[in-house]
Order: sequence, then C-alpha cells, then structure tokens
Amino acid sequence: MKNFFKYVLNDLKFLYEYRIVLLVSILTFVFAMAMAIFPDLDQSNFIYFNIFILPVIIFSISMFIGREEETLLPVISGTLKPILVVFAKIFAAVIVELIPIVAFTIVMRFTGFETNYFLLFLTYLLGVIIHIIIALSLTIISKKSSTLTLNYLVYILVFSASAILYSNGLIPLNSQYVMLISPAFLSGVIIDNILASSSYSPTWLLVASVTLQFVYGFILVWFVIRPYFKSYLIASMNPR
Repeated sequence: MKNFFKYVLNDLKFLYEYRIVLLVSILTFVFAMAMAIFPDLDQSNFIYFNIFILPVIIFSISMFIGREEETLLPVISGTLKPILVVFAKIFAAVIVELIPIVAFTIVMRFTGFETNYFLLFLTYLLGVIIHIIIALSLTIISKKSSTLTLNYLVYILVFSASAILYSNGLIPLNSQYVMLISPAFLSGVIIDNILASSSYSPTWLLVASVTLQFVYGFILVWFVIRPYFKSYLIASMNPR
C-alpha cells in the first residue's frame, strides 16, 4: 500500500511537471468566472465539459507523453501488480479532476444556486472515473498514435457531444433509448435531475443511468484494462 501511494504521488508530480494541472486550473478559472459573471448561463454545460471531455483529453495526453518519455512505469511500480498501477494512475487523475468541481461548487453557492451538492459531487466523481477508465481503455486498444487520436475524437464527438446536445434539448427525447450506450449520457441524466432539484426523468432511466455506469466501468476494467494493461506497458517500454 505504501508503494501504491508513492506511485500516486509520482503520477501527480508527472501531471504537474507536464503542465496538465496548470491546464486544468486555467480552464477551471475561465469556466468559474463565466459562471460567476453570467449566472443565467446553463451551469451544467461547464460541468459536462469537465466530466465528458476533459478527463479523456488529460488522460490521453498524460499516457501519450508517458509513452514517449518512457515514464509510464517508474521503478517503484516493480513491486505493484499491474492492476494496482492502473488504480494508482486513475486515483491521481481523479485528484486533479477535483479542482473543477470544488471551484464550481464555491461559485454556485456564492451565486445562490440551490441544489444537493453532495449528490452532485458523487455523480461528478463517478462520471470522471468512468471517463478516465474509457480514456485508458482507448489508449490500450490503440496500437498507433493516429488510431489513438481518431478513437478519442470519435468518442468525444459521438458520445460526449451528443450527451451535451441532448441535455440542451437539441436531440429528440425518444433518442434516450439509443443513448443508453453512452456513459456520458448516463452521467448527464443524473446531473440534470440533481441540478433541477427534481427527479423529472422516469425512474427506470435514473436507475439505469447509475447502474449502467458501474456496469460499463466494470466491463472495461475486467475485460480490457486488467488483461491487456501489462502487455501495453511492455510494448510501450520496448517499441519496435
């Protein structure tokens, strides 16, 4: 366990040195200022960007740099099982992703926005973790950098963007049955209801939105990350 937290700290240092923490902080400041100056704007869109898009971009950049710089696996990880290395990387990325929700909560409270902030935090945390897992899974299955970039773009444009458009009423309501395959949509459903302070969505959709996020996360960890992460590390450390 001691080495686990050493790896988390090492990964946080890595994210700091490569200005990823700075990038998140700058974006958070810009969004928070927009929320404070224009309180009539839809607050959910700022939150969605930091759940559906930012974790994927951040994790993809950190994995790409780590692969290029051969820093994906520091010496201390030699005593850790590959799955614990995965959890350490996810934990470090989640810590960085807490910056936006803390800032947004402060601004929303300051502007008098009433909602259940505890549920909002839990839903945000679940959505961020799922999207970090998705980013790691896409990294593992992408054998080339060009394929990796394409996979990220497809996920962001098809799944993440569609969830934001749906939340803004730009996609027909009856498309919700098809969009159940999107983790971003599932997270968005819960957040919309929390921000509205009313469970206006059907009960089946609320239950499915929570349950399927856990199911998708488990499937990716168990069937993609767990069996293939070690071979991905070996391939990254020994490029052809």
